[in-house]
Amino acid sequence: MAEIHELSALELRAAYQARQLAPVEVLEALFVRIDRLEPSLHAFTTQTREMALSQARAAELTWMDSDANDWSPMLGIPVTIKDLVDVEGAPTTMGSLVTSHEPAATDELFVERLRDAGAIFLGKTNTSEFGLAAQTMNRVAPTTANPWNLERTAGGSSGGAAAACAAGFGPLHHGTDGGGSVRVPAAYCGVVGLKPTGRRIPRRVRGAGMSQISTDGVLARSLADAAMMLGVIAGPDRRDPAPYRSESVDFHSYTQAGSLGGVRVAWTTELAGPTPCEPLIESQVVAAAQALADAGANVSHAGPDIASPQEIFPVLSAVGAASNYAALCQGREDELSNYSRSSLRRGLALTGAQVAEVYAELDRLRRTMDSWFEKFDVLLTPTSAIAAHEHGARIDEIAGQPVNPWMISILYTPLANLIQSPAIAMPAGLDRDGLPISVQVMAREGDDATAIRCAAVLEEAGPSGASRLAPV
Repeated sequence: MAEIHELSALELRAAYQARQLAPVEVLEALFVRIDRLEPSLHAFTTQTREMALSQARAAELTWMDSDANDWSPMLGIPVTIKDLVDVEGAPTTMGSLVTSHEPAATDELFVERLRDAGAIFLGKTNTSEFGLAAQTMNRVAPTTANPWNLERTAGGSSGGAAAACAAGFGPLHHGTDGGGSVRVPAAYCGVVGLKPTGRRIPRRVRGAGMSQISTDGVLARSLADAAMMLGVIAGPDRRDPAPYRSESVDFHSYTQAGSLGGVRVAWTTELAGPTPCEPLIESQVVAAAQALADAGANVSHAGPDIASPQEIFPVLSAVGAASNYAALCQGREDELSNYSRSSLRRGLALTGAQVAEVYAELDRLRRTMDSWFEKFDVLLTPTSAIAAHEHGARIDEIAGQPVNPWMISILYTPLANLIQSPAIAMPAGLDRDGLPISVQVMAREGDDATAIRCAAVLEEAGPSGASRLAPV
């Protein structure tokens, strides 16, 4: 058997069933690994070890006393939760000095589902402040490092989750994604980042601006693990004010690579006009397109003729910052990270007419993409135009072309949020510096199954999934 920290969630479950491992044994092995690596990575804001041990002991009792057919797929499986989301008994700092750091009184809805399913909570993972930046830097905790190179960023805002995943701090990790915050860290850290159709995963409250296009997601070292966790946490809840209502989907059933006959795939490295992209990453998109074609998909080199998401997304981000956090931050602006202050200022300076025009543009974008998805089932792009850069680096060009430094890592990801599409970041090898690169599979809103089917083909054709840990 591989070492415990190398095992996928499905492998852990099989080992439990065979009585080869027990949850407390697994947890203690993960604690050893976390103690060795966390001082360099800073993946966590809070570790919940007492809670985790209690959950592991309870899981062991269930494994011993109940029939295998009654076991939840998450029973005894370690997970982490991003520190933007409430876990009863743990603080929710949101990476900010201005939030209450008292233990949360209740679980978020999907966290409640994980707890009821017998998952083991390792802790809360680091995030940019309020999830507003694409690097995991804040004034609460040290900057999260990339396990592939400690001098490089793990991305953001779910950088703590991605670093924990790539380092072997358990198999499953929650993240949130408002413009790429699951997928970009997954790309930078060489893991799978699954953003489902918007609103598939329930929330008690849905805020304004970016919160309206954000959804929860999963980071894992294999597609099968990510889909399994999604199956546990997805689905409507009467306490969610705006759920995505659909029939129950067995996401895991789509994770075995098979024929893609009849699936129409378009691939591009350009969105809304020329888009700077590193040549090696572009070549991996071409290779991924060929892999999908080899599996029977009808593949075309084409992209949607759309207005730039970069004209819409920054405004929604600023609106969210102002609407969701301005009152909380009033009088304490000096305690904020620079990017949070900037987002608040931009949001508060917007007029109602400007916001209304952006929402009108968003409607036009959605109509255009609805028409485009009548011709294609899947859009294949890079996840990020670059690999992980140095901490805090200001990058104003990619492959010799100028680029807005604020958008360097999210040139391809916000579109899926704006149109509520499922999108999956899949590992696509390493660049010349030994850093992970990634491709993105996007499908029509609600068609998570087709996105997962295509991702499964790419996983089989590409680097290994669950066994691929960063060389920390």
